[in-house]
Amino acid sequence: MTQHTINVAADAVIAFLAQQGHTSLHNYPGGTIAPLLDACSRFSIKVYTSRNEQGAGYAAFAQAKISGLPGIVAVTSGPGVTNVITPVSDAYFDSVPMLVFTGQVGVSDLRSDKPVRQNGFQEVDTPALMVPVTKAQFQPHTVEELADILPKAWLIAVEGRPGPVSIDLPMSVQRAPFTQAIKPLPPTTRQFDKIACQQFIATLNDAINTASRPLIICGNGMSTTLRAQQLANIRQQWPAPVSHSLLGVGVADSADNGTLGYHGHTGSQISGKAIAEADLILVLGSRLDIRQTGTLRDTFGSKAKIFRVDFDEGELSCSKIRHDETLVANLDDFLALWQTQLPSVTVTSLAPWFQQITSWREQYPWPYPRSYGLRPDTVVERLSNLFPEKTIVTTGVGAHQHWAARHFRFALPNRRLLTSAGHGAMGFDLPTAVGAAIHAPDYSVLCFVGDGSFQMNIQELAMIRELDLDLKIVVMDNHRLALVSQFQLMNWDTDTACGHKQSPDFVTIAKGYGIDALHCDSAADFDGIAEQFASHKGPMLLHLELDERHDVLPMLLGGQAIDKMWPFYDMQGEPRDLNDD
Repeated sequence: MTQHTINVAADAVIAFLAQQGHTSLHNYPGGTIAPLLDACSRFSIKVYTSRNEQGAGYAAFAQAKISGLPGIVAVTSGPGVTNVITPVSDAYFDSVPMLVFTGQVGVSDLRSDKPVRQNGFQEVDTPALMVPVTKAQFQPHTVEELADILPKAWLIAVEGRPGPVSIDLPMSVQRAPFTQAIKPLPPTTRQFDKIACQQFIATLNDAINTASRPLIICGNGMSTTLRAQQLANIRQQWPAPVSHSLLGVGVADSADNGTLGYHGHTGSQISGKAIAEADLILVLGSRLDIRQTGTLRDTFGSKAKIFRVDFDEGELSCSKIRHDETLVANLDDFLALWQTQLPSVTVTSLAPWFQQITSWREQYPWPYPRSYGLRPDTVVERLSNLFPEKTIVTTGVGAHQHWAARHFRFALPNRRLLTSAGHGAMGFDLPTAVGAAIHAPDYSVLCFVGDGSFQMNIQELAMIRELDLDLKIVVMDNHRLALVSQFQLMNWDTDTACGHKQSPDFVTIAKGYGIDALHCDSAADFDGIAEQFASHKGPMLLHLELDERHDVLPMLLGGQAIDKMWPFYDMQGEPRDLNDD
């Protein structure tokens, strides 16, 4: 990095980011963030300008997931702030570190405690708006305060359970002369109660020695390359099957016979059966929200001793399910110590359990009708086989999200899923794919979108062409807002708001942005078109028209136990014959 003199506070912010290893940031510009953006070129920070603040925030989300550093997004005051709140919320709920720099009117123009709604142009109370969706909020009124805030904000974002931190920068501060020294980051330390961990492991190992139907549940906290490898090492000694949360998909290879899929609302009935029948469940880094457990929480793992490890003590103290033993610890520390103390368990000791799982696979196949043309599972599985080993998949939120998570083969670190879970935000798909393509140039990037989710941030197609990103987009168009449509029809027999939507000509739109595009609505034509799509050099969009009768099934409905998902069971928990419908 070329060294430049720090003259004003905006320089100091950018110099600090460069010192931490950043070479780029994401933004949508505006007047009150202009000083910060102006400083970037002087400190060799590349500026990526999305077409909307949501786009910038989601690109920074991908930056964090891929780089391991906090994602950096900068937006202007007022509407810039309110537009970026959605991706910031995603980062907060899904534990992604970010630094969110927002422009603000000068300190003298702040409303403060004046009895007016607004004092300066495009002024909003950014720290107040950010309170529910960030780990911390700062608004320095002097350069001295800013110098103290920068390293503090960074550490808050990355330490403990990661998340976004908001730094609201008044114009008067950004432009003020800066002569202070920014405090260096102190050495990273984390607390580890080794004695408590050893006691937990001893109790867990005792349970392992007698368990004949064990199960490991991997959540978002396990979705790092190191932890996936640690788990693989552990399963060499103790080959317990694995179920995932949606964000834990890929921690164990989807193609592994011991990987059951993700469990819960739209997940695998095989996972649900295993949870119901297990005699030991080890939950690693998963908060087990209602989408994972269903509404009948008392039935979740009711036959099992449940052990949980999580870094967030609040998730354990406010647990939604019963548990027998808990450990508050960083998963890296726990897994490293456990590997050294895990007793060897022979594979044959779990053979009857795996035979039962195999029987469930045969009994509960994915219930996709064969008479409705292109099948979602066929589409996703075919593309999974065509794309290279190193592929990042992004999705929006809707039916396509669950089809991709079910049927694409994921295996960290080479095959990764980026999706919106806790916040469940449509429009996550395309801008996150843009960020992934920028920050992981040696990976292929495949973006699955629905016709509804795609139109939330479709303007980010301009970024793809501008940067000539090698990014592929699959629009799974069923002419409905399918997941909510399905929910409405199940409960009220109408889908007035969600059904029978007129889609635009996505091929023409893509070509209007300078992106090659293909269309397919025939199962007979799909294989050839899919090969052409996957092998194309450069960006391309594939518009797939699916029959709107393809639902996301099975589904865990309210009042159902996790092992009795519809349509395999009725609401009384009795088996149903799918041939009856």
